[in-house]
Amino acid sequence: MTGSERAESDAEAAPAPAGPAPVRLLRKIAVTIVGVGLMVAGVAMLVLPGPGIVSILAGLGLLGTEFPRARRLSQRLNTYARSAWHWIRTKTARNRAP
Repeated sequence: MTGSERAESDAEAAPAPAGPAPVRLLRKIAVTIVGVGLMVAGVAMLVLPGPGIVSILAGLGLLGTEFPRARRLSQRLNTYARSAWHWIRTKTARNRAP
């Protein structure tokens, strides 16, 4: 068997390249389902008793592990929430001081 024949037989025996690994795909599906579920529950908790905003941010954070756009949105909302919390804390601290 010559070198070219060996290369052809190796090419025929090699399996076709597979798409994304099944585990990776299953993880992405699970993260999407749980993340969207957290966000829907958070929206419901805005009118029902419960930590609605925290659940929405948690859902976005979870989706951000798989989707870059969700990560950017989560970072922007977290920055906004922290600045609002800081504003509330400084405003209440001023009102308490005699």
